[in-house]
Amino acid sequence: MTTVLELEKLTKTYMMGAVPVEALRGVSFVVNQGELVSVLGPSGSGKSTLLNMIGALDHPTSGTLRIKGVDVSSLSDNKLAETRRNIGFVFQFFNLIPRLNAQANVELPLAIGGVSRKERKARAEDALRSVGLGDRMTHKSAELSGGERQRVAVARALVTEPSFLLMDEPTGNLDSKTAQEMIDLVVDLNSKKHVTVIIVTHDAEVAARTRRTLRMRDGLIVSDEVN
Repeated sequence: MTTVLELEKLTKTYMMGAVPVEALRGVSFVVNQGELVSVLGPSGSGKSTLLNMIGALDHPTSGTLRIKGVDVSSLSDNKLAETRRNIGFVFQFFNLIPRLNAQANVELPLAIGGVSRKERKARAEDALRSVGLGDRMTHKSAELSGGERQRVAVARALVTEPSFLLMDEPTGNLDSKTAQEMIDLVVDLNSKKHVTVIIVTHDAEVAARTRRTLRMRDGLIVSDEVN
């Protein structure tokens, strides 16, 4: 079984003036290819800091973080940027560009990566169909519902064929019905396409739909449960 993410005794300490604040206090776990994992915890538990570490957005204070076997714990900012290409990000507030239609939004990371116009068009269309938006490709974000915008964000994350999807409160900006549909989509992508997904959330109902839940409190993983 291929390991896509490995954390070993990861710590992160911030300075609040002269006072050190331990946001992560020795976090260790492994995520394998094809897993659907949630990181569940209340505000202040260290979830956001952990997300920044997993997403190669920040450096840990100590410990080891490996993504696809590469130790990224002490990489330079430029090397971290390269590592982020292996991660598909889905955020709470979609982060779509309003003047672009759905297809162009999904194509954007491929365009930045220098992929040819023909290939990125084909890959964007495939990604949008995979999230059920084959008939909404030419619609701009203002013409899409909240759930559809989040599906576009998922398609954009998938189109680069990342090692895993990292989702930050993906249902936090959706009503309950649309949130349910979003989680149904994620479960379906994981089941049928074996997409590896890590969801950071405070919502126990969202966590219950994943196959494994890591519970956080006070900068530590306090339980690792199979759902």
